[in-house]
Amino acid sequence: MTGASGAVGRHVTDRLLGAGYDVIGLDRLPSDGVVAFELETDDLAIHCRPDDVIVHLAGTPARFAGEGSAAKQDLLLAERVFDAATSAGVGQLVLASSAMVYGAWPENPMPLTEAAPVRPNPEFRFGQVRAEIEAMGEVWAEDTGQTLTVLRAATILARGRENGLAAMLRDSAALRLKEGDAPSQFVHAEDYAAAVVVVVEGRHGGAFNVAADGWIGASEMEALRGAPPNQLRVPAVVQSAVSDARRRLGGTTHPGLTPYLQHTWVVANDKLRSLGWAPEFSNEEAYVTGNAPSRFDGVTAKRRQELALGAAGAGLAVGAIGLFALIRWLIRR
Repeated sequence: MTGASGAVGRHVTDRLLGAGYDVIGLDRLPSDGVVAFELETDDLAIHCRPDDVIVHLAGTPARFAGEGSAAKQDLLLAERVFDAATSAGVGQLVLASSAMVYGAWPENPMPLTEAAPVRPNPEFRFGQVRAEIEAMGEVWAEDTGQTLTVLRAATILARGRENGLAAMLRDSAALRLKEGDAPSQFVHAEDYAAAVVVVVEGRHGGAFNVAADGWIGASEMEALRGAPPNQLRVPAVVQSAVSDARRRLGGTTHPGLTPYLQHTWVVANDKLRSLGWAPEFSNEEAYVTGNAPSRFDGVTAKRRQELALGAAGAGLAVGAIGLFALIRWLIRR
C-alpha cells in the first residue's frame, strides 16, 4: 500500500491487518510499521509478488490540489505504480479516486451512480487528474487481464487530521452563491477503509462510489459548524474572484471549486452496499469528527462580507499593479 502513513492509510492498514492480510505499508514519511519509500524513484516491484494486491493511496497533499505541478506529480506516481504492477504481475490494483471525476454540472442527477459519465470540471485540475489516472488504469487492466478497482470517494474525513480538500471546499464557500448551493457529502476514513477490505476480499473489479448515505444542505452545514446563518448571496463569478484573491494572499481556497459549490455531485453508494458494505458514520458524524473549525466560523455575515470583499479588493490591487508593470514594460520595448 502506498501512502500508508497518511490518516486514511493508517485506517486502511488497521482494517486489512484485522482481516488477516499481510500489509507492506510504504510512504515517503515512514511511521510505525511503514517502510520509507520514494515512489518517484524507488522500485515498487521489488515489494510485490505475483497475485498480490496494490492499494494506491499516495498523492500530493490536497492543499496543492488543482495546481499544475501537483497534477504532473500524481500522474507520474500513478505511472510508476502501473509499471510496477505489470512487472510484478500483481492480481489486483485498487485506485483511490474521487467523486469529483463526475464533475459538478447543472444537469447532474441526484445522486450520481457509477453509470454516470466521467466529465470533471476543467477549472479544477484535481478532478481531471483523477479521471486521467482512472483511464490509465483501464488501459493497464486491458493489457494485463488483471483486476482494476476504482474507489470514487466523497470527501474523506478522519479523526484528528483535517482533510485539505474539505478545508478548501469549506473556505471557498465563505460566500454563498446567488445561483444556489450544492449539497455536501462525506465519508469517514473508517468506512473508506472498510470499503477497501470488501473489494480486496472479493477481488471485485470496476468503479465503486464510496460515501455516507444521503447528503447535507448548506444551512445544515453552517449549523454543524456552529456558524451564524449566512444570508449574503453573490454571483458565481464573484465567488470565483474572491476565492482567487484569497488564494493569492495565502488562503485555503480555489476559484475552480465554484462549480462544486453550485451544482450537485453527490453519489449513490448502492453498488458498494450490494457487496455487503455499509457505512457506520452519517455525513453529519463524519463532518463533526473530522473537520476543524474555519476562521469564518462564528463570524457574523456582515463581517464575513467585509473580509471577503477586502480580500477581493487586495487581489484586484495586486492585479492592477501587475497590469501597470506590464504596460510600462511594453512602452519601454
